[in-house]
Amino acid sequence: MNAVYHTSLLLILGTVLTVSAPSQNGTSPVATSSVTPTSQAKFDPPIRLPNNLVDFFSGEWDGTGEFASGKKIEADISFTPDLDRQWLVYRHTDRPPNRYKALGMWGFEYASRRFIMVINDNFGGARRFSSEGWLNGKVFFEKIAELTPPTNVGLPAAPTRHERFTFERQDGDTLRMTYESSDDGKNWRLGDYLIFKRKR
Repeated sequence: MNAVYHTSLLLILGTVLTVSAPSQNGTSPVATSSVTPTSQAKFDPPIRLPNNLVDFFSGEWDGTGEFASGKKIEADISFTPDLDRQWLVYRHTDRPPNRYKALGMWGFEYASRRFIMVINDNFGGARRFSSEGWLNGKVFFEKIAELTPPTNVGLPAAPTRHERFTFERQDGDTLRMTYESSDDGKNWRLGDYLIFKRKR
């Protein structure tokens, strides 16, 4: 009886010490075992740009066109896939006498799952555009609400100005880019257009 009692006591004591003893990294085995795979965050892979869009736009292009006034315009653009093909980097440079330069990125923003274009330019502009995607050889980008100035600087709120870009494939080596603006988002007026030919 005595031997059985001592054996039982040792087993109970050993179990208590094992459960309460800290591990080498300072956490208890009970706390560690409470983490299950279902409590870990799930990760959805990002949406990648379609290969046919990347393949068509990638490269360097030179373009000629007109402003709505009839004044001529020339520009060079390029598209380069970057960041594991998650984004298509877009560069636009007007030829003199025009001075506009812009750097943009096209891709699917992870949180919203929306196809967007973000453009920064040499006049301090920072604009975001959203699109339904590459449909029937066209991409329409319409501007998302502007970044507003801080309220403490005393600047009046800027009137809403709607803007959109259309990039349209005309054939394997030609694309048309059109810029339009609107006061109400319904009646659009031409800003300018350019026809681009692939350089290489």
